[in-house]
Amino acid sequence: MYSPSSRPSLASDAPIGIFDSGIGGLTVAHAIAQAMPAERMLYFGDTAHMPYGDRSPELVRTYSVRIAEFLAAEGCKAIVMACNSASATAKAAVEACVDHDIPVIDVVAPVVQQLGREGAQRVGVIGTRATIGSGIYGKSLREVQHDRGIPDGHVEEWPTPLLAPLIEEGWQSHELMLPVIQGYLEAAGWCAGDERRIDALVLGCTHYPLAEEAFSRVLGPQVRLIDGPAIVAKAVAHALTVRGRLASADGPSVQHQFMVSDLTENFVQSAQRFFGKEVHLVPGGPWFQH
Repeated sequence: MYSPSSRPSLASDAPIGIFDSGIGGLTVAHAIAQAMPAERMLYFGDTAHMPYGDRSPELVRTYSVRIAEFLAAEGCKAIVMACNSASATAKAAVEACVDHDIPVIDVVAPVVQQLGREGAQRVGVIGTRATIGSGIYGKSLREVQHDRGIPDGHVEEWPTPLLAPLIEEGWQSHELMLPVIQGYLEAAGWCAGDERRIDALVLGCTHYPLAEEAFSRVLGPQVRLIDGPAIVAKAVAHALTVRGRLASADGPSVQHQFMVSDLTENFVQSAQRFFGKEVHLVPGGPWFQH
């Protein structure tokens, strides 16, 4: 158990806790900041143990639970699992380890529900080996399609493990990025010019939105890219609204906190790309003494 440095009540002035295996989840944090500028965030990137996509489900659950306990002890009013690998394997464990009054929002369920509301029929999903290996998107999407009576609905999933490390290095616009994406999507049969098998592509890793332009070039205009971070931000806003915990727009100026379990200069530079502006990262979190 962790002793909070300061523990506000679970009210509108409490922070939103967000975690990821690294800094990819900053794309979700950025979307939340844009959608709810009055909200304060406590972000934790477990950079010492990344990538979760190559870890066993048991280890991902262990890391996720420890981080969630830390965020809850720091007084967070909601916990956002801004990592597809953690969302795919550790959602139930995280919900079980925190107070039932703290909503836990993952990055899979909101996207699946949005696709169901839109009546999406032919959906492709890419992500880490852990995310794709779990089958969470395919299973969940097929259930939603069935429940909503979507005719001929189908889901195809494809692992793309090289993409997150390239984006982490800031190569989303590098000349090498395009052929890597092209190679993966050609292997999946989803490239522009192929017989169209999907209408929408879920970028099942929080890194991938930074390479949206490259994906669009390879896929062509007929395949829609799903903006996962924006969808997740709406889900967070809904969870806070129904509990009466949205921050007041008339409150004090917002001061976010960004922690990482291992700080390197590369992460400092990358964080700015992921969040869209300068981010002050500090070492901290459940693997540090409190």
